[in-house]
Amino acid sequence: MFNKFRQNVKTLAKEKGMTYALLAEKAGVEESTIKCFMCGANDSRRIAEKLADVLDMRMSYSNGIYELIEKTEEN
Repeated sequence: MFNKFRQNVKTLAKEKGMTYALLAEKAGVEESTIKCFMCGANDSRRIAEKLADVLDMRMSYSNGIYELIEKTEEN
Protein backbone atom coordinates (compact mmCIF):
# COMPACT_ATOMS: atom_id res chain seq x y z
CA MET A 1 0.00 0.00 0.00
CA PHE A 2 2.76 2.48 0.95
CA ASN A 3 5.74 0.83 -0.79
CA LYS A 4 5.98 3.28 -3.71
CA PHE A 5 5.19 6.14 -1.35
CA ARG A 6 8.06 5.14 0.98
CA GLN A 7 10.48 4.90 -1.93
CA ASN A 8 9.46 8.37 -3.14
CA VAL A 9 9.84 9.80 0.38
CA LYS A 10 13.32 8.30 0.61
CA THR A 11 14.31 9.72 -2.79
CA LEU A 12 12.90 13.20 -2.13
CA ALA A 13 14.38 13.39 1.36
CA LYS A 14 17.80 12.45 -0.02
CA GLU A 15 17.51 15.06 -2.79
CA LYS A 16 16.66 17.70 -0.18
CA GLY A 17 19.42 16.54 2.18
CA MET A 18 16.94 15.56 4.88
CA THR A 19 17.62 12.80 7.40
CA TYR A 20 14.95 10.80 9.22
CA ALA A 21 15.74 12.92 12.28
CA LEU A 22 15.05 16.13 10.36
CA LEU A 23 11.89 14.69 8.79
CA ALA A 24 10.68 13.71 12.26
CA GLU A 25 11.46 17.12 13.73
CA LYS A 26 9.61 18.96 10.96
CA ALA A 27 6.68 16.49 11.13
CA GLY A 28 6.43 16.85 14.91
CA VAL A 29 6.93 13.15 15.64
CA GLU A 30 9.67 10.96 17.08
CA GLU A 31 12.45 9.77 14.78
CA SER A 32 11.54 6.19 15.74
CA THR A 33 8.04 6.79 14.32
CA ILE A 34 9.54 7.79 10.97
CA LYS A 35 11.89 4.80 11.01
CA CYS A 36 8.99 2.42 11.78
CA PHE A 37 6.96 3.89 8.93
CA MET A 38 9.84 3.79 6.47
CA CYS A 39 10.73 0.17 7.22
CA GLY A 40 7.10 -0.94 6.88
CA ALA A 41 6.40 -1.70 10.55
CA ASN A 42 3.81 1.08 10.61
CA ASP A 43 1.30 1.92 7.86
CA SER A 44 -0.10 5.10 9.36
CA ARG A 45 -1.86 7.38 6.91
CA ARG A 46 -1.37 10.20 9.43
CA ILE A 47 2.41 9.79 9.27
CA ALA A 48 2.30 9.58 5.47
CA GLU A 49 0.36 12.86 5.35
CA LYS A 50 2.87 14.54 7.66
CA LEU A 51 5.76 13.37 5.50
CA ALA A 52 4.04 14.65 2.37
CA ASP A 53 3.60 18.06 4.02
CA VAL A 54 7.22 18.20 5.19
CA LEU A 55 8.38 17.40 1.66
CA ASP A 56 6.01 20.05 0.24
CA MET A 57 4.07 17.42 -1.68
CA ARG A 58 0.52 16.17 -1.58
CA MET A 59 -0.62 12.62 -1.10
CA SER A 60 -2.82 10.82 -3.59
CA TYR A 61 -4.64 7.51 -3.13
CA SER A 62 -5.79 5.43 -6.08
CA ASN A 63 -6.42 1.72 -6.54
CA GLY A 64 -4.99 0.90 -3.10
CA ILE A 65 -1.75 2.79 -3.68
CA TYR A 66 -0.57 5.99 -2.01
CA GLU A 67 1.64 8.32 -4.03
CA LEU A 68 3.38 11.65 -3.62
CA ILE A 69 2.40 14.31 -6.13
CA GLU A 70 3.86 17.76 -6.61
CA LYS A 71 1.73 20.56 -5.28
CA THR A 72 0.50 22.97 -7.92
CA GLU A 73 -1.40 26.23 -7.77
CA GLU A 74 -4.63 24.28 -8.36
CA ASN A 75 -4.07 21.80 -5.49
